[in-house]
Amino acid sequence: MNKRLFTFGCSFTSWKWPTWNDYIGLNFDKYYTLGCGGADNKNILYRLLQADKKYKFTSDDTIMIMFTSFNRMSYVGEKDFWIHNIGDLVDHNVKAHPIGKNYNFATAVYDSCIAIQSIESILKSKNVKYEFLQSMKHDFYNDDFEMSGDVKEDLNYCLDLFKYPVMENWVYENYDFDKEKIIWQDEGNGDGHPTMKHHFDFVKEFFPQYITDKVIQYYDIQQENFSDENTEQQEEIYRDIQKEFFENEKIKTYTE
Repeated sequence: MNKRLFTFGCSFTSWKWPTWNDYIGLNFDKYYTLGCGGADNKNILYRLLQADKKYKFTSDDTIMIMFTSFNRMSYVGEKDFWIHNIGDLVDHNVKAHPIGKNYNFATAVYDSCIAIQSIESILKSKNVKYEFLQSMKHDFYNDDFEMSGDVKEDLNYCLDLFKYPVMENWVYENYDFDKEKIIWQDEGNGDGHPTMKHHFDFVKEFFPQYITDKVIQYYDIQQENFSDENTEQQEEIYRDIQKEFFENEKIKTYTE
């Protein structure tokens, strides 16, 4: 067995069913899944720093990060002092948020580049084994925004760090996602996240060394017990089965 695995990301790393990191985590003595739905890359950096303070990364550890879209943002509430994850700027009325008037696509990309390069520097300094992945396609280009100057140079540097396909792109290229997405019965809404099969197949394609008999058994049991009645029920089923296979520890951070 390997020693400790720490994983970070957005909802592609922590959702209502097993994600890519669960399958990999079963191969380690200890597995810490520290993803956060709606997180931007700055939030991922923050959670990694908190994890290092608590668990003290060593050269025996493996860190795997599935970075999120470069056009996400987060802010600390002026009154509650909690980190609020807003999600993608392209999907929200930015002007409605406290920092919206001064926040734009270029700034979001700038923040992501700082976060990614900072994480790379931290992990290199600790001599840990690490892998950088990407969850979502990049939507920071639009008619009003043209990348140039220092930000473009930093962006190109960060994009060169990724050796694997963007997971969202990979799913759309290999599956009929519109037909395969989960439809919650209580809401009638389609869930925009890759299914547990997509996550399993992604690991099988790019990290086949982690697909063991135990991982296959875990996947099969999760599939057999999956419920699309509502999100709360499904998440409870997922967590109960997860506890049977391994012990998870989650770090407490100031996040929604």
